[in-house]
Amino acid sequence: MLEGRLQLIEQRKVLKPMKTMAYETAIQAIKEKIKTGEWKAGDRLPTVQQLAVELSLGISTVREALRILENQRIVSIEHGRGMYLRNDPLLLEDPTTTLEQLGNISLVSLLEARLLIEPELAALCAKHATASQIQQLRYLADQMVVQMQKGGDFFETDIAFHQLIAEGSNNPVLIRMMSMITPISVEARKQTNTIPNMRTKASNYHVLIAIAMEERHAEQAKMLMEAHIQEMLRMFIK
Repeated sequence: MLEGRLQLIEQRKVLKPMKTMAYETAIQAIKEKIKTGEWKAGDRLPTVQQLAVELSLGISTVREALRILENQRIVSIEHGRGMYLRNDPLLLEDPTTTLEQLGNISLVSLLEARLLIEPELAALCAKHATASQIQQLRYLADQMVVQMQKGGDFFETDIAFHQLIAEGSNNPVLIRMMSMITPISVEARKQTNTIPNMRTKASNYHVLIAIAMEERHAEQAKMLMEAHIQEMLRMFIK
C-alpha cells in the first residue's frame, strides 16, 4: 500500500496552488507585542476586527492565528467576554533554557523522543484538526515536493509541517512537549536532510501523512509518521 502511494506521488504532474501562510505573520506580530511588553499577562486583547485592521490582514487569517495561540496556551478566548493574554508564568519562558541544562543531546536520542511523541500527535491531528489546518498541511506537503524537485531548501516548510501537526492535535500538554524539543529539532533536521535520498523520502512521507489527515485515518497517519522517523533513525543506529 505504501509503495503504491509513493508511486502515485511520483506521477503527480500538477500541484494546485494554495493560500500563502498569512496566519504566521499574525502570530509573529502578536508574539512581538508580548515580548516588547505592549501586551501583558491578563490584558484584554483587541477584537478580531481591530487586530485585522491593525495588522493589515484578513479576519479569517487573524482568527486562525488566535486559535493556534489559544492551543499554545498563550491567549484565552472566552466567548461573550473577549480575548485575554493568559496569566501564565510560563508564557514568555524560553523553552531552550531547559534543554541547555540537559547538555549535549545526540541525534539518536532526539529521534527516539520524536518517535514516542509525533506518531501519537499525527493520530490526534487526524481526529481533531480543523478543515483549515488539514488544508494547510496538504499545502505544506505539496510545497516540500515542489521545493525538492527544484533542488531548493524545504527546511522551513518541514518545520512548519510538524509544528502544525502538533497544533492540530488539540492537546495542550503534547503541544508544550513539542515546543520544548523544537529548538534542537531544528538543528537536527539540518543533519538528517543531508542523508542521501532522505529529502525525497521525507517529502513523499509528508504527502502521505497529509493524505491520511485529509481522509481522517488516524491509525494510518500514526503509522506513516512512525515509519518516517524510523527511516531516519535507522541511518544512525548500526
